[in-house]
This record gives sequence, C-alpha cells and structure tokens, in this order.
Amino acid sequence: MADETQSSLQNIEEESSVGPMSSQSLDEVSNSSEGQMNVPDYSDHQEQDINSNEADQTEINDEDMIRKGTVTSARFNILSTMVGGGSLSLPLAFHQAGKGFLGPVLLIFIAFIVKQSIHLLINAAILSHPMDDRPENIKYKGTKSFESVAFHAFGAKAKKFSMGLLSIICFFTIVGYGVLLRDMLLPVSDMIFGPDANGNTGPSFHHNLTMLCIILLVTPLCTLRDLTPLESVGAISMLSIMTVAGCITYRSYQCNFSPLYADMRKMEWYEYINYVPSREYGLIGAFHDFLNALPIIMSVFMCHFNVLPVHNELCNPSPTRVKKLFASSIWGACAFYLFVGFSGSMYGNCTEDGKVEGNVLLSFDEDDSLLMIGRICLSLTITAAFPILVVPCRDVVIRALEESHTGDTDTDNGDLDESMIEPLLSGTEQDHNNSKSENAYRRKVISIAIFWLGAILASFVESIDIVWDILGGSLSLIMGFLLPSASFLVISKLVPIYANNETNASEQGLEQQQNEQVDGDSSNFTECLDRRFACLLIFLIVPIMILLTCNAIYNIA
Repeated sequence: MADETQSSLQNIEEESSVGPMSSQSLDEVSNSSEGQMNVPDYSDHQEQDINSNEADQTEINDEDMIRKGTVTSARFNILSTMVGGGSLSLPLAFHQAGKGFLGPVLLIFIAFIVKQSIHLLINAAILSHPMDDRPENIKYKGTKSFESVAFHAFGAKAKKFSMGLLSIICFFTIVGYGVLLRDMLLPVSDMIFGPDANGNTGPSFHHNLTMLCIILLVTPLCTLRDLTPLESVGAISMLSIMTVAGCITYRSYQCNFSPLYADMRKMEWYEYINYVPSREYGLIGAFHDFLNALPIIMSVFMCHFNVLPVHNELCNPSPTRVKKLFASSIWGACAFYLFVGFSGSMYGNCTEDGKVEGNVLLSFDEDDSLLMIGRICLSLTITAAFPILVVPCRDVVIRALEESHTGDTDTDNGDLDESMIEPLLSGTEQDHNNSKSENAYRRKVISIAIFWLGAILASFVESIDIVWDILGGSLSLIMGFLLPSASFLVISKLVPIYANNETNASEQGLEQQQNEQVDGDSSNFTECLDRRFACLLIFLIVPIMILLTCNAIYNIA
C-alpha cells in the first residue's frame, strides 16, 4: 500500500512538472481504488512550466493577473455590498422586534455569526485551493470562488446549485435596489412630470422612466472587468449613506424633543420605546412581527458573494490582515446599523400609524428640504452599489456559459476547466488580443442584459418589502450560513489526509502553507472550535430558515 501510494505521488510530481493539472474534488481524497490512495492536485491556472523561462516571463509580465487590491479598496467594496438601501428598512425592523432591547441584541448577535461564517468560508476556500497561497503564486490573483468551494466539498451538483443561488441573490438585490431608487426619485419625478393626475400612489410610468434614466447613466460602470477601480465610488457611497443617517437622526430628534413637533408627537419618547415585539394583536401577532423583522436584520449583513473575490484581489492576504479587514468592516457596519435602526424607528412617534415605513424615508414629507438631501445621497449610494451586484452575477453567468459550451463530462468527473474556477473579479491570463476583445464584448453584453432585466422587473414591483421577504427568507441564509458551514466541515475533515500525503511528496509540504495562510487553524483546538461552531450554526439556521420561508409565503399570499 505504501509503495503504491508513493508511486502515485511520484506520478503526480512528474505530471505537475509538465504543466498545471485540473482541480479535483476533495471527496476523492478519502476514496481508494485497488489499494491506491487518490491524492488530489489543486494546481491553479497560474502555474507554468518551471523549466520554461519564456513562459515564466510571459506570466510575470501579465499585469491583469497581479493582485492590486488594497485594504482600503477591499473594505469599501465590502461595506458598499452590505451598507446600502437595505439599512433604511432597519428602523421598521427595530420597531417590530423591540427598538430598546431585542432589536439591537439581535443585530449584534447576527453580526457575530456573520463574521464567523465569513471566517469559515475563507478557511474552506484556502484549504481547497492551497496552490493559490504558495510563495511563488501569492502575488497573483487567487482562483477561489464560492462555487468552487461548494464543488470541492460536495461535487458538481453543489457547484451548479451555488452558481444559481449566487446569481439569483445578486439579481433580486438589483431588483430591490431598483425599487428603492425609484422611491427615492419620486419627488424629482413629480417635479419634472407633475403628480399622478389619477391620484395613484403606486409606481407610475413617469416614476419608472426617471429610474431608468439613472440606470442608463450607471450602465457603463457595470461593464467593468473588476471592482478595484471603484474604490473612490465606494468612498462616496459611504459618505452619502452617512449623510442620510444624519438627516434621519436630526428629524427624529426634532420629533421627540422639539416643540415644533408637539402636535405630531403621540407620546413621550421614553413611553414610545418598546423592548420586545408589541402584544397589541396577541402573542401570535408579536411572533409575526418578530419573523418580519428577522430577515431584514439578517439580510443587511449579507456580503458573502463578494468575500472571496475581495480575497482574490487583496495584496498580501495574510490571516491577520484578512481577519482585521472583515472584522472591522462587519463591526463598523453593525455600529452604523444600531445608530440608524434606533434613531429612525423613533420617528414613528410622529407618524399617523405610530411606526415608520419599510423604507424610512417614505415616512417623511416629499417637500421636506432636509430629507430631499437625504434622498439624493441615498440615490447616489444605491447607484454606486449596482456595479458591485452586477459584476459577480455576470461572472457567474459567463462561467456557466463556458461550462455548457465545453460540456459537463469533466465537471461530473471532478475535473474543472481552468476558466471555471477563476475568481469572480478576475480575468483569464491566457487570452490573446483577439480572444480578449471577444471576452470584453461578451462581458459588456451580459452585464447590460442582467442590469436592464433587473431594472425592468423593478418597474413592476410596488414595494421593497416583497423583495426582502424573498431574499431574507431562505436564499440569503443558505448562501450566508449553511453552505460556508457545511463546506468547512467537509473540507477541513478531508484536507488533513491530503496534507499528510502532500508533505511526503513535496519539500515544502502543505502543512507549512496552512500554518502561514489559514489564520491559525493548524491548531487542533482552534479547528475543533471552528467545527463545533459550524455544526451549531447549521442546527440554528435550518429551523429559522423554515420559519422565515413560511412567513414570507404567508406575507406574499
């Protein structure tokens, strides 16, 4: 057995000296055939013939494959993914869950489990793509993607499922942001075209036309190859959303403390604060409010589809650097959400029905000049978020088309084509000039098709609450919690088998790489904690997902 295994490893070494090998599913690590251990090879598309100086020089000179992402650009990309129009639904969620206690506690708890789920996703990706982080490859963009992690853990069907899931989530978020953009532009539309003569409150042709004009202006940004050039746009987006929060907080303060709002104020501010869901309609009504609030609070942290692309682009993605990046992004967003959720929900003390709308800005008068500034700023935030949603969705569609063109035989056998495992925000370094021109044309066509299809669908959606129910009920939970946790459990169990064999087959060995790249998970104690947390997360999220899905169906029906 040992002789046969050693012979197999020697064959792998000889083959890797000729050129890169296709990735194989980690499931093959534990399978044996006729007494031989099948050791998978995770060679990426960047590894060239080490004996060919010309090939090495070509690869080094290919600037498209060099990591260029900074911590600043990475943080803005993550924050732009999380912090956007969805934060304006938090005031309603805080009111439903209890703005004085349960709402903030839920928000902090969800921020913690989201941070941990991102940690599990990154570790699973690193373990399943060890060649990415070798010293000779570390300066090149990584090949990690959400679907490749699912493939290594569960096979080809899971890969296809994750690709479809990611595309659907990004697409419906585009639709939701289109609805929000139209809502923010209502005063502008009424100023240009006049109010609806029939008195309809729903979206009119003029409202949708105004929204589509903005969509037209931002379309070129959605055709970019990657998101690194949008660093300044992300900064503007963050500044805009903070301006919106400031406007909301000022009006909320006036509502509860200014004599000018004494006639509108329903009660004193301390009497208006609720700590748990209201029992006005009984325990069933309170539980229904809680289920309505939970998907909103969970969805505002969903950024998992951009986690691995950001990691692929980041220069020097050391464990400490990556951990600080995502921890600071998530807890920074959490602090902002606490501020907006509480202050925005307190304005409900001055509304007719005693609560704010699903989009808190709709609770203010359209002729409010201060909130007009807030609407403009939020429109900028939403507009800046569109490319961050379109680019990942587009790249998944491109890879799916390439896979269907080449056939599914290799995928079913566990051998992925190199282009299928490229990162969401990277290009293919082996294209010649003509091929690159074709790919650029295809990229632009698919980007425009996805973006405009979502915008047109948004024209027929009346309320943003419908979109959040669809996303937060099950789709976001599967992508954000279940797949990362389950993938880590499977991959972390199988990789040590590979690590032991690879150590014998390589002078450097995978064990040393794991010590350097997997954020301290070489410690058995830390890995044990991660595995236990992943199990706990699965057992926690599954019943929540069932409840939220049933509640979403009830609300839509």
